[in-house]
Amino acid sequence: MKANRFFEKILDKWPVKVCCLIVAICIYLFHQASLTDKRSFVIPLTLIEEGGVMHTGDYTSNVTVVVRANMEELSALHSNQLHAFVNLNGIAKSGEYNLPVKVNVADEIMAFDPFEIKVKPEYIKIKVENKDFKYIPIEPTIIGEPAHGYEITELHVEPNFVEIDGPQTIVENTQKLFLEKIDVSNLTANQDFSVQYKSLNKLLSVKENGPFKVSVIIEAQEMERTIDNVNVSVVGLSERFYLKDDVLPVSITLEGNVVDLENYSPGRRLVTLELQRILEPGEYDLPLTFNVPSYLYFIDSSEKTVHITVLNKEEESSEENVTEGITE
Repeated sequence: MKANRFFEKILDKWPVKVCCLIVAICIYLFHQASLTDKRSFVIPLTLIEEGGVMHTGDYTSNVTVVVRANMEELSALHSNQLHAFVNLNGIAKSGEYNLPVKVNVADEIMAFDPFEIKVKPEYIKIKVENKDFKYIPIEPTIIGEPAHGYEITELHVEPNFVEIDGPQTIVENTQKLFLEKIDVSNLTANQDFSVQYKSLNKLLSVKENGPFKVSVIIEAQEMERTIDNVNVSVVGLSERFYLKDDVLPVSITLEGNVVDLENYSPGRRLVTLELQRILEPGEYDLPLTFNVPSYLYFIDSSEKTVHITVLNKEEESSEENVTEGITE
């Protein structure tokens, strides 16, 4: 009996009661909505690629995260409490995939009530390749020129090989790791440089961070120089004798470094004819002596021996006297 009366009361004027209920719900929802707000954050998108593949090419680097919560709580929210990511660890082979964007939030945000979060875009397309690695040589980049007369003969790099890893296609097509520029302008001696490498591709990882030691070996350039019309200095001839004819100049070829040879001026006794051993008049074939400085090397000469005729001064004087007597 009581149950019947209860249902009669509920059903009495039920349209009005339903309307009141709907109005109450709307008022509640409106009140709740008035207490909440939403904020948008543009945050970087992180790729988790700790497995056997990694991304290649471009992808959406930022996403928009929309958070709805109580206005007071929302005002204390910072973008660094949100972390957007795409996980590639579950992919086993190369290809293009449409992957969901996920968002991690700080623990204190999870206590918000109410709390709603959305991310745009929800999915992104990413092209991935299998990872690969190999060792490649290091290539120094030299600019400038050593000082005049000097040249680079060797370059030593420590270490001279490094390990790189990254997407298979990029690794296969990478042959060298280039270093930053090394200026050798006006160097005259060996010098060591500490140099970083130039980034080849942001998708490649170099295991050796650097800096790298580059030893530049500098040496003086060698050259040959031919000097013409070098006078032959006659030394050691006894005062009793004289040469019938003058000894003609010769040409000599010397070797040495560029700076020394360019600045070298032949001395008076660069080429000599030693006559100390001449004890009597006559004709002789005698060797020339080449007095080359220790920092230069004698290569060749237009003449290495000369033919001379040595005469006696006393005999010539007697002949002249006789000739004068006959004339008188």
